[in-house]
Amino acid sequence: MKALILALLTAATSVAHAQTLDVFESHGNMHYAMVPTDKARDTQYMERMAYKFCQDQNKGSCRVMIWSDSLDKPTGNPFHTRYDENKLAEYMRNYGGIADGIRFNCKLVTTASRCYQQ
Repeated sequence: MKALILALLTAATSVAHAQTLDVFESHGNMHYAMVPTDKARDTQYMERMAYKFCQDQNKGSCRVMIWSDSLDKPTGNPFHTRYDENKLAEYMRNYGGIADGIRFNCKLVTTASRCYQQ
């Protein structure tokens, strides 16, 4: 019984640690990130993770562009325009440290109310 409880606690801890953005490339204060496919429609998750990532950066401005898990990740600055249509969201915090917030690609994240124009 103790082994089962320990296994459940270990599994819960590993899931809790997985609650982060996979930032795979940075260019100054601009960051490219992936979220797990099962979180690609979870607007609150993406906003929380981007906010936390920018808070941890401890810099003035922070911009996070978010895609769903993919083997074909955008690279370079600027990245190829083909990645714009697959981008799920973009989070920005200005130089004053104030969160400007997150905007979503509402063609892909149909549950979102804050959209950006493509």
